[in-house]
Amino acid sequence: MKTTHTTKDGFVWTIVSKGDAIVMFRNGGQIFKIHPDESETLIDDELDFADDFVMYGVEGEQPPRKWARVDSKTGKGMNEGYCVNDGDAYFENEADLVEYLRSQSDDNGSGLSDEFILNESFDADEYYYTEWDVEDEMYYYIEQPDGTLKEVENNNL
Repeated sequence: MKTTHTTKDGFVWTIVSKGDAIVMFRNGGQIFKIHPDESETLIDDELDFADDFVMYGVEGEQPPRKWARVDSKTGKGMNEGYCVNDGDAYFENEADLVEYLRSQSDDNGSGLSDEFILNESFDADEYYYTEWDVEDEMYYYIEQPDGTLKEVENNNL
């Protein structure tokens, strides 16, 4: 008998009986113990079936990930990071922010340390670090199976 179990973070497991899990394991399938705290452990020995465990998961499906912003350098989604000039650019990591800030000066900040550039730019209110809550945004991005991002309107506002 197969059922499903959805964890708090939206991951959907296919749950099988202990007997089915043992048969699948013996046939080379990956079986996971789904713990009460919703963590999982990959079963790597038949002895792992000896305890009185409740759920055995054989596969799962992660719902599409949602992102509030897109990193200006990598094109990947992000829910926290650096915002430059109230939305001109977004960066998940500091090194990419520094590279961008250097590119905005005539001489690429030649001779200036990264720390100096960051401090001067921060003091001039050119960037800040923040976290965004996808549910509070008018638009957000859903990660497609191929890794691309699709902008969608938040109909919950």
